[in-house]
Amino acid sequence: MTPPETTAHMAENPLLVERHGRVVTLTLDRPHRRNAMSTEMLNQLAYTLRELMGPGGDAPGALVLTGAGGTFSSGADTREPDWRDLSRRAVRRAHFRTVFAALHEAPFPVVAAVEGYALGGGLELALACDLVVAGEAALFGLPELGVGAVPGGGAVHSLLRRAGRGVAARMLLIPGERVRADELARLGAVERTVPDGGALAEAQALAASVAAQDPALLEAGVRLLRDSGHLDRTAALGVENGYWWQAASAANRNPA
Repeated sequence: MTPPETTAHMAENPLLVERHGRVVTLTLDRPHRRNAMSTEMLNQLAYTLRELMGPGGDAPGALVLTGAGGTFSSGADTREPDWRDLSRRAVRRAHFRTVFAALHEAPFPVVAAVEGYALGGGLELALACDLVVAGEAALFGLPELGVGAVPGGGAVHSLLRRAGRGVAARMLLIPGERVRADELARLGAVERTVPDGGALAEAQALAASVAAQDPALLEAGVRLLRDSGHLDRTAALGVENGYWWQAASAANRNPA
């Protein structure tokens, strides 16, 4: 993947990167557009994730993904001039798929800190994370059908698996349907809710706590979590056995 463009005519830097100890925070930074994901934002996000995971890179112990200006993300930027051009949509789609693949392959846990809205691709991005921390009144939804699209980043599958068919059907089929974070927490799609405005601090504290664990064991844990959910019991036990031996071998090489 090529680095994101940095030409002088660009008016914004749509992604902020901060590191505190072993925790890296990535902030979607287009608050004037409710952090709608432009082609450039997706390119930068995909590139940054790959850099964090690259050989010789300074990989974090945990990653926090959040949005600036009191909202997570309103989804794809449908106001881009070439929004309906099929070839440009294919480019954005490729960036999206790279982002989701990187989140799935990351050797560290990823925590979403959600305030305001997580809609469409924003919801898909949040649900692609390992843990979701949200302000209790944050709103989640899938408005794609109303803008001439369908979800394509795994949100329907994630909702069916984590929250059930009812909430997935409501979000997907009912125009304007929004579901609060506290309801999704009761259903199991959001791991922790906090008073509005406190999601980022809580997510960063949670990430720091998680990142303090042994890196090899933590990587085995997140891979087990991601790889087992869609399997039947026999296959899942096989996956667990593989990671058990991997962790045991690492402990044998590096005794405490």
